[in-house]
Amino acid sequence: MSQLSTDYTLGAKEVQETIMVLNLSVAQIELSITDGDNSVNALIDSFTFMSQHIEKIQATGNKIAEISADSESVQDHRSLLLSQTGELSEKMQQAIIAFQFYDKLSQRLDHVSKGLSGLAEIVAHEMHVKDQEQWESFKNSVRKGTTMREEEELFELIFDKKVPADEAIEVMKSRMRDRMHEESQEEEIEFF
Repeated sequence: MSQLSTDYTLGAKEVQETIMVLNLSVAQIELSITDGDNSVNALIDSFTFMSQHIEKIQATGNKIAEISADSESVQDHRSLLLSQTGELSEKMQQAIIAFQFYDKLSQRLDHVSKGLSGLAEIVAHEMHVKDQEQWESFKNSVRKGTTMREEEELFELIFDKKVPADEAIEVMKSRMRDRMHEESQEEEIEFF
């Protein structure tokens, strides 16, 4: 991104257009979060329902095996049933982890929405636009709103180290890939 010269100022019309674009962006983010939340809540309810039924199926399989302990065929069916419910349970756990990633995405979008709203508020008032204290206060509120490690690191790269946004994004993508790789190795170690 290119740096704007310090003598560049927006006219009233440009400020109004900027505010409308910021407000549109906020509204789109908020509606996306709402849509996503509704879908994820429905999926969570479905997975909770299925998980409860898997537990009942496993318990029923065990009870049937207890009742007819002498039948080899029942034991074979019980083993197959437990194997299939175990695999289904494992897939459901993977889906729950995916929901957790959605939650993280939703939090990030909420933080972006709040940041854009704050920016629109500053730009909407001519006195605030030129007041360095307003900008510092805004930056501090954005920084305080970062609740995830990646958000804080991205803020630090862009605001503190003055890294251009496209480079900062690449740095963060690399860090996140490295962390995912480390976490997957740790999980593999835990299974042994």
